[in-house]
This record gives sequence, structure tokens and C-alpha cells, in this order.
Amino acid sequence: MRSSSVCDPYAEIRECVVKAVARAAEELGLGVDPRTVGSLLQEPPKPEFGDLALPLPRVSRQLVERCAELAPLAEDIGGECVERVECVGGYMNIRLRSGYLVGRLAEALSKCGSSYGIARRDKPLRVLVEFVSANPIHPLHIGSGRNAALGDFVARAHELLGDVVERRYYVNDLGLQVAYLVYGYAKLGRPKCPPQMKDDHLLGLIYAAAYTVADISRLKKRMESASEAEARELRRELDSLVADLLRIRERVPGLVDELLRAAEAASEDVEREVRELSRALELGDPSLAELHGEVIGRVVSGIRATLERLGISFDRWDYESELVRSGLVDELLARARKSEFFTYHKGAPALDVGRLAERPEIREALAVSKSMEIPPLVLARSDGTTLYTTRDLAYTLKKFSESGADLVYNVVAVEQTLPQAQLRLALYALGYEREARSLVHYAYEMVNVKGLAMSGRRARYVTVDEVLDALVARARSLARERGVEISDEAALKIARSALRYVMLSVSPRKTLVFDLDQAVGVKAGTATYLQYTLARARSILSKYGREIEFSRVGADGLSGKRRELALLIARFPEVFRRVATELTPEDMVSYLNRLAEVFNPWYDSDPVLAEPDESLRNLKLMLVYGTKTVIENSFRLLGLDALERV
Repeated sequence: MRSSSVCDPYAEIRECVVKAVARAAEELGLGVDPRTVGSLLQEPPKPEFGDLALPLPRVSRQLVERCAELAPLAEDIGGECVERVECVGGYMNIRLRSGYLVGRLAEALSKCGSSYGIARRDKPLRVLVEFVSANPIHPLHIGSGRNAALGDFVARAHELLGDVVERRYYVNDLGLQVAYLVYGYAKLGRPKCPPQMKDDHLLGLIYAAAYTVADISRLKKRMESASEAEARELRRELDSLVADLLRIRERVPGLVDELLRAAEAASEDVEREVRELSRALELGDPSLAELHGEVIGRVVSGIRATLERLGISFDRWDYESELVRSGLVDELLARARKSEFFTYHKGAPALDVGRLAERPEIREALAVSKSMEIPPLVLARSDGTTLYTTRDLAYTLKKFSESGADLVYNVVAVEQTLPQAQLRLALYALGYEREARSLVHYAYEMVNVKGLAMSGRRARYVTVDEVLDALVARARSLARERGVEISDEAALKIARSALRYVMLSVSPRKTLVFDLDQAVGVKAGTATYLQYTLARARSILSKYGREIEFSRVGADGLSGKRRELALLIARFPEVFRRVATELTPEDMVSYLNRLAEVFNPWYDSDPVLAEPDESLRNLKLMLVYGTKTVIENSFRLLGLDALERV
């Protein structure tokens, strides 16, 4: 990865400090590995302790015992960059020379400009990121919103590293869920959307109503032959389903009533009719083509509109039905039958990928947990229809072959860890070893909304559209409280940045609890606060109206908040590189929060343009410019919007 020392001042600073400590230890006859010292250098817990700290016990016990000799020697050897070295409680605390720190930072910002902190690979990769891919049966809910924010972040990270990136959305337009929606849509005579409602919202209610009606019908049949005790339990379940249906009916009363009448009049039970419909759709029954295409098209159109509001776009929209009808799934099944791992599991054709997973080196190569039990991968149902994972296997090969990708990311919830592991193992078992090693499951945990147990089948979810609408309203209210009217565009940018910020602020591996009340507000720990910080920095530079004289930046005034700010800005290239390569957006959010928390109190208490001393004014302007550049490039990575005024 290209990252010259000029554009990474902190790397140069660390190298200078590491050399000083290593050479000092060598002169005392203490052998230390400079790489170990470099990996252990850290930021002290408090600024008064110094600029860098080295935990000596983790390097060598001898260093702890001879720290009193080591400190002055390191000071002397590292005189170019080191001002003071002190030993406190097993730590070596190091303070940098202000002139050295300012000089390195001024040089980096001057020469690198708007690209400061962004490192690019020497050899770019071809990367494909498949994300969102929510089933086209209802609008995007808050969980899909997290998927969208994370997937777009992964794509942005690779783009900023210089990779060639392709974004894809996989439309799962087959299977029982889609069949329930098509069933309900057909029974209702292809209803039009009521005013003030999007197509995907209407069809989500139809899907939930059809599923719930089917479940009610199934339970009633079971109750006819149930024992008294079983009947009581089924009655409780039935009451819950009826309550769900009544809640859906409040949104679309006429449609639910009509669907109930259609179900009661049907000669066959709903569940059986839907299964037959699902099979016909997979087999490509021409009599259903127009109906199927219309239903999916309406939902996908609504999903596209939501994603556009989020500022997210895709290069390709792939359809599961097209994949099946292309023959790729049949070809895959034929190849699987010739594999040494082919078997039958409970009478269904399968791949015994668990046998392959018995080899530790395979588990390690394919990132499969050592403790995970791997059952056979069933390829088809008894009625001949294929399973989702089978079709996903064919789609994975399609993604690799069409894109020539070096890496393919599947941004999928953590609940899919086992199917994703089976997918990689199946690829390997079928001879696609490169593809198996290059397929990455970027997993994320669920989003919880306080007081709501979400279920698409029951239309219990919070949609992304609803959240954006609420955040837009809050953004407008916030602006009015400050005596400002904002445009529709500005309100949407505040809203979608607030949503993305929340989704990216918590590690993908942790469950996220979404709190609408805390999403928008000009306070620390929000996207709006970061937008506000950037707007303030831009405002100062706009008022200054000239190029900063980096060659005339003074170092005498580098203390307090100014010093904290300079160190944070100097660290940015290191933070960016780690976040972009390890794909940890929460670390960038934490870094930005701290930067804003240092910048804003400093901005309020230390005038910049009114500073009479020229060298000190240039120092302050450099810190403002560095803050602006760092936030702008972080926003590019996270997908947050910059605003001129907040």
C-alpha cells in the first residue's frame, strides 16, 4: 500500500521514536526488537503524561529495571524528535519536540492537500460487494438500513484504497415468501396504491396479510383434530395471529377483508396453493410471468427510491429468477452429482461439506470456526425445487466469472454464518478453490427497536422511509429553534447522515439498539455535531480567503488543545488505513467524535483570525485546515454528507 512518510507524519514520528528507544536499549546492552517497540507504542490516557507511551513490561522486564538509565539516553539519541522521556509506573512516557511535530504536520498537509490521510494500494484489486439484497416482499426496514450503510462503507473503503469496486443487489424473487405476496396480490386483483403510500409499503402489508391468513387457516385445521390441551395452546396462538391481522387491517381494511373472503372461498387451503405457486414460479410458468414481474417490479421500485434517499446506488441488479432460468443452477446441480462429496440427506440430494470441514487446514483457509458443526448442504427439496443456498452457490460463481473479482463480499446478517460457511465449503468441494478463499462474509448483528419485536410476516417493522421522514422533521425543527429554515436537500442530508452514523457507530458484530430521539441533535456523539464541526472549520477558512503559509507556521504556541488537535490530525492517516483495511467503521466514528470534542472547545476559546501573532495565526489556521480535511475524508469513507451550514 502506497503511504509515503510525507503524507503520514505520524508514521515518521513513530519511526524516529522507535529508533531512539531501540538504540538506547542497545547501548545499555539490552536487545529489543524495534518492531515490537513500534507495535506497542500507544497514546497515553491523559495528555499531561506525554504524546506517546511505551508499556515497558510488555517489551522486556530488563527495560523496566533500567528505565532510569534508558530515559535520558533515549532523550539524547532521539533529540531530533524527542523533547522529554519519563518513566512512570512501568511506562515510558515520551513528549515530542513541538517544532518537529509541527514541521512534519505542516509538510504533510501542504504537500498532500485534500488527499491527506488516504493511502492507496500499489496493486489495486477488483472487488465486488453484494449488499442489502432484501427480499422484494416489503419495504426496507431498519435492519436493512444497517446492511445498506455497512455495505456502502465496505465499497467506499475499497474505492478509497484505489480498488475497482462493483456494487450489486441480488433480488430474491423466488421462494415461498415471494409466492405468498404473488398469491395475495393476485387474489386482490392487482390493487393500486392508495394516496400517500409507496408501492413497497402497500405490498409489504399484502404479503403480511396473506401469510397471516394462511397461518390462521392452518391453525384452524389443526384445532379440528387437536386434543383439549393442544386446542387451548393453539387458541392462544390463533388469538395472537388474529390480533396481528387486525393491526394490518387498520392500515388497509378493504384489502384484508377481501383477502379473507378469497381465502375462505378457495377450494384448496392457502398454504398448499402458495406452495404450488412457488413451484410454478421457479419453473418459469409463462402464465405467471407478467403477474410476477409486476409484483417484483413495484416492490423493487420502492426499494430503489428508499436507497436513493440514503444516497446509495448499485451497478447491477441481479434477479434470482433469471439465474434459475439461465440454466446455471441446473449446471451446478449436475456438477454436484459428480462430486466425491455428493450424498443424500434425509432423501434429498446434498453435498457432505461437513466431511471436507474435518480438515483443519480447510477450516482455516475458508475462515470457518473450529467449533462450528457443519451439516450436509441440501441442494433441492423433495418436490425438485432448489433451496436458496443452492441458488446462492450458482450466483456466487456468476459474480466471480462476470466481474473477475479478487474479492467478493457478501454483506449478510450474522444469523447466516452457517449457510455462508457451507457456501464456501461447497465451492471448495466443487473445485472452485480460489473463489472459496476469496469469498468474504461481512457479518453484522441485528438492529433492535425499543418495544418492538420485528417480523416481516406480521408487518411488524420500522421502515427506513419512516425513520428518514422522522429525522427530516427533527432536522427542520432543530433548525427552526436556531432561527434558520433549511432546504429539503439539507434536511435530507442531515437525516440520512444521522441514520448512517448510528448504523456505523457500533461494531457490526454487536447488536445495535436504535434510538430515534438520540439520532439528530447538535451535541457530541451525533452526525449533526460532526457536520456542525466541519461547517465551522470551513467558515473560518472561507473568511480567511487565502492560501495558508505552511512554511511560516510557528511551533511556540503548541500547547493544550492545540497540541491535542495537532496529534489527532497527525494520527489520521494511521486511523484511516486501519479502518479501511480492517473494515471497522466504528473506530473512525470514535476518532471523529474525539476530534470534534477537542476542536469545538478550542474554537470557542482561542480566536483564529483575530490572532495578532502571524506565526501563531498560521499554526491555528493549519489546525483548522487539518481538521476540515480529516473530517471531509472521513465523510467520504463513511458516506456522511457535508453541509455549509448546520
